[in-house]
Amino acid sequence: MIETTHFTDPGCPWAYSASPALAVLQWRYGDQLRWRTVVIGLTEDASQYLERGYTPLRQLHGYMMFRDRFGMPFSTVPRARISATARACRAIVATRLQAPELEYAAFRALQFGNFTDSVVFDEDADLLRALRRVEGLDAEAVVGALDSPEVSAAYERDRAQARTAAGGPTEFQGKTATSDGPVRYTAPSLIFEQDGRRLEAGGFQPIEAYDVVIANLDVTLERTPPPEDPRP
Repeated sequence: MIETTHFTDPGCPWAYSASPALAVLQWRYGDQLRWRTVVIGLTEDASQYLERGYTPLRQLHGYMMFRDRFGMPFSTVPRARISATARACRAIVATRLQAPELEYAAFRALQFGNFTDSVVFDEDADLLRALRRVEGLDAEAVVGALDSPEVSAAYERDRAQARTAAGGPTEFQGKTATSDGPVRYTAPSLIFEQDGRRLEAGGFQPIEAYDVVIANLDVTLERTPPPEDPRP
């Protein structure tokens, strides 16, 4: 078993574009990797983006660049306005507390809502619309808990952990950010740990980088070959 910490944010196009690589890891190693999601909370208020010059049109142009470069689906319709990612991250944390087995599904639903459906993350009605796509999730209960003390405390713990990258391999490789002060991990960053050994693959990386890290941690793992059919 390799403990795998996934630093991410549903509003980051780099994290979204890394979805195929993460899917390969999940297919190839299955439950030999024990995943834990840590939400970064890229922005608490939309003004943080507006001060950097972001507009819906500029954001759309950026998304088109990601689509052309990495092949993931992106909406070609500008969203109504720029929004922060904090409430979407809180929704992931709330799902973790209420239905931990659905946390990653909620994260993916929010990603798709953001990048293919023009969901505005600081509109609870939009969050609800995205989360209702997760089978078995009580989306209303999740959205209703966004400002609860339990969710707030867990969310702040995630944010604090995501801002502990100073002096580590991810900063050394130039894949951290300081947009709100502390040196933080960028999305997606993966940390693999086993028997006291810890290896980082910070920021956007190709699948080969993750595979090299895992190979240097444990060569006894079973590697599932590619499926013969795309359905799995």
